[in-house]
Amino acid sequence: MKIKKLYIAAIAICALGAMIAIPLTGCRGEISFTTASLSEATMCSDLDSVTGEPVGTTNTFTTDAPKICCSVKLSHAPDETEVKADWIYLQGEAADLTNYLIDSWNTTTGGERYLGTYMTPPDNGWPRGDYKVVFYIDGKEKLSVPFTVK
Repeated sequence: MKIKKLYIAAIAICALGAMIAIPLTGCRGEISFTTASLSEATMCSDLDSVTGEPVGTTNTFTTDAPKICCSVKLSHAPDETEVKADWIYLQGEAADLTNYLIDSWNTTTGGERYLGTYMTPPDNGWPRGDYKVVFYIDGKEKLSVPFTVK
């Protein structure tokens, strides 16, 4: 009979320990959940000034392109959703620059809409090569879109 009581007491102690330990394991870092999503990331030569939708869709640009744009659709975003885009030069004629962060753009918004970001060329034109724009929601990478300058 003593063994049965000891066994039940041991199970109760283990269960109590688990009930305390499991919730504490989630308290080590920031818990983040959002319903926001990104889709339809599109490289383009211009952006609609009202809607932010892409105009002149293309993934290939010339070295003398007056600007390079990217449009992305934001959906189901609560107010104060942070959206960020990193423009990255991957590789090409500028051999000393590989995976080089050119610029970043960010906004805080909510709802459903197209968001547009663009870059204008450096003084001597765009270096030939491969690039990408990487999008984040609340600091977490969500998607990227590649493009080329020829």
